[in-house]
Formats: sequence, C-alpha cells, structure tokens
Amino acid sequence: MTFANSGLPSDGPIRILLCDSQPMTRIGLKTILSERPDILVVGEAANGEQAVRAARRLKPNIVLADADLTGLDAVTLTERITSVGLQGDTVRRAAVVLMTSGINSDVLEALRVGVSGILLKTCDVDELIWAVKAIRDGNRFLAPQIIGDILDKIFGFTLTRAGNLALESLTLREREVLELVAKGMSNQEIGERLHIGEPTVKYHVSQTLRKLDLRDRVQAVAFAYRNGLVDRELSG
Repeated sequence: MTFANSGLPSDGPIRILLCDSQPMTRIGLKTILSERPDILVVGEAANGEQAVRAARRLKPNIVLADADLTGLDAVTLTERITSVGLQGDTVRRAAVVLMTSGINSDVLEALRVGVSGILLKTCDVDELIWAVKAIRDGNRFLAPQIIGDILDKIFGFTLTRAGNLALESLTLREREVLELVAKGMSNQEIGERLHIGEPTVKYHVSQTLRKLDLRDRVQAVAFAYRNGLVDRELSG
C-alpha cells in the first residue's frame, strides 16, 4: 500500500545503504538489488551507530534497515538518519525503510517520526523492488500484511456480522476489486489483473465505497482486513 510523500532526486540510480546485523542477509539483499540497473548499493552497516555514520558519509537515498538492528532502536535510528541532512540542507534527506518480523510499539512509533516504508522480512523480490521504487517516486510504502497488523494493534479489529452483511451487497467483481485494493494495487494494476479498463475499475471502486458507506480507499483496506476478505498471510 502506497501513500503520497515527497520524492527522491530522479537523476542517477537509487542509492541504498543496507543495515543488518546478519552478514548473509546483507549479502542476499545486495545481490538482489545490484541486479537492477537503476539501483546502487553504496554501503553496508552491521549496527545502528554504523548505520548513522555510513549514512552521513555515503549520502544514500534510502536506508534499508532491520527494525531490530542492534545498537539503536527503530525510532532513534529513524530520527537520527532523517534529521542529519544527509545530502545537504537543500536536498532531500534519506528515506528509512524498516524490515521487520511484525508490528510492535517501536515500529508504530517509527511511523510517527517519519519512516518511509515497512516491509516484512519474508517479502518477495518483487515487493522489495516495488517498495524501493514507490519511495523513489514520492510515496510511503506499507506491506499489506503490515496494514492488517497495524489495524489489529490500534483498533483490535475482529470479524463483524454487519461487515458480512455489507459484503453480501457487493457483486463478485466488486469483491474482486476490493480484495485487490486491500492488497495495495493501483487502479491501473487492478485493471491489468482483471483485464478491464481503468475507468471501469474506478467505477467499481466508487460503487464499492458507496455500498459499504466508506469514505476512501484507506477505509476500504481497513474494512477488508476487519471482515476477513483478505488473508493477511497471503496478501501482497
């Protein structure tokens, strides 16, 4: 799921700093990312202090860090990296993307202080690349599974009888569109998946929001997870 933010500089490859205490994890990420001609891994760090120093020295666009990186908690790491003006006072600061096994209070607080993305450590290559490019284009990225975890943490969402009754008002196509919206797909991506035009997707989204009495796509995602329409373990 992407949310609008300010974009990264568009000239040259996306400069990424990898931060993880496990060397094999860093090797794996570097191998995957280095296969992309528009991505450049500029350095690595094994703990929080190294990450901050390397970020100052190497001036990455994105810092991809383990949320449980030793030495600094996720909140402090995010604050220190996003506040040092890594590319000068007039250039965008580095974006911090956390990789985590699940949501906890530190990860939620990191969202508040400015983390640009959260991925599960079990994400596949396509989702990792998608997240990096989404952030380059000025969006925040939250893995669909993470959205469900956040909703559970904040609201304690459970399956609702009213939600089930509301779902019965949707056509099969509208349910399909809602599922794909909840998985973070854009209208264009939904159209490609379902082999329908983007205007048709927009119509189905509008009808779905109207029938479910929802204000926007964010509420639609919350509704889908709350009512079990999306299997969190399989979404993304």
